[in-house]
Amino acid sequence: MGSDEKYRRVKRALLGLLLAGCVVARPATPSLPDGFPSDFPVPPNARLITASGPLPFVPAEMRTMTAQWSSALSRAELEAFYRAPHPGWRPIGPGSAPPSLGPIALPSAVFLTHVSDGLAATIAIGIPNPIDSGTLVAVTIVPRRPSSSP
Repeated sequence: MGSDEKYRRVKRALLGLLLAGCVVARPATPSLPDGFPSDFPVPPNARLITASGPLPFVPAEMRTMTAQWSSALSRAELEAFYRAPHPGWRPIGPGSAPPSLGPIALPSAVFLTHVSDGLAATIAIGIPNPIDSGTLVAVTIVPRRPSSSP
């Protein structure tokens, strides 16, 4: 067996290990990370696509959690859902509506805070999901900032 053949075999074996690692590392169905607020308002008819966090190697005040759902509700229905009152959560300000850019869909944002522990949630609503024709809802939850002591 020549050196070229050995090189090809090693290359194929490494590629196979890499691909197997990618398949093994990805869970079949995503789940919300530990510590994700159980009372967070999840839209009806929504399917969890991805979730991650908190990352252990960053400072505690920067350990965010993220989740992304695809919902069968329209953008307007999702905006109304998140701007409505939810037990344990209250809105921070009116949110934001993006400018119109023709065929380009920019998400609108809603900001919530968790009443009991001060977690802050930023919710981006409105990007179309071409895979299932749903509307994407992306949530980032940031821990409460430590209060500065005098």
